[in-house]
Amino acid sequence: MEDYRAGSLFQPSNLAKALEDTMDLSSGRSTHLMGTFVSIPTPSQLARWQPIDAENLVRLIQTVSLSSKGRTVPICRVPSAQSHLLTYALDAGAGGIIFPHIDTPEQAAEAVSKCRYAYSNGDRSLAPAVLVPGVTDVAPSGSSHERVADENIAVIIQIESPLALDNADAIAAVPGVNALMLGAGDLRVAMRCPPRQVGDPEDPKILDAIERLVNVSRRHQKPLAGVTFKLSGKAKTWLKDFQLLIVTSDYWSLVKGHKEDLASSLE
Repeated sequence: MEDYRAGSLFQPSNLAKALEDTMDLSSGRSTHLMGTFVSIPTPSQLARWQPIDAENLVRLIQTVSLSSKGRTVPICRVPSAQSHLLTYALDAGAGGIIFPHIDTPEQAAEAVSKCRYAYSNGDRSLAPAVLVPGVTDVAPSGSSHERVADENIAVIIQIESPLALDNADAIAAVPGVNALMLGAGDLRVAMRCPPRQVGDPEDPKILDAIERLVNVSRRHQKPLAGVTFKLSGKAKTWLKDFQLLIVTSDYWSLVKGHKEDLASSLE
């Protein structure tokens, strides 16, 4: 991701371009991006997971950007396009925003609009208080920090209902949508599939939904994102058609590590 960094580490890296390049085999760039979930805001909360508030959200985003020197891009999943956390995430320098429960192209267009300034036909509000001259407002000659943000921030739409699946083509065609994300858990429930434990084979209805989503991705050349760390071996075969893979999470790694340590201690 180093080649996609913005002029300032307080600004979002160009995740939109990085995602676009995964679909272009002639670019010579990586065809896959890897990521992890971070959901434990402070060490004191390791024993009790809870939602991240605005203050911790900003701290996490900036810590990821600064400590990695821009080589790791923070992506934030917000509750909705109307959530106050969206503004905090954008102003903190998030490189991508995941919008859950998007069912229609109109909802997808609203999500894009909330992430773009009026220069790009959006309605994102300018926050002068977060602009530090020479630090957070840097931009190439002839551009501006607003245009840098509009070009770099990736809008990722979660597909996690039968209605969203039916509208996936129209959602993918919305200008400004950079990627689609499979919300397998909610989609499984919405389709009334039997509950699934980690390692269980996937329901045929979900596999059919994934195939439909892959075809949408190919038609519109939009990358697909998905969570991999709860899948078993055979279930992972369809991941070859996904470009942004969330391969672990902090809480899941803790649980898995404790289980493995306990098992080894009893051998």
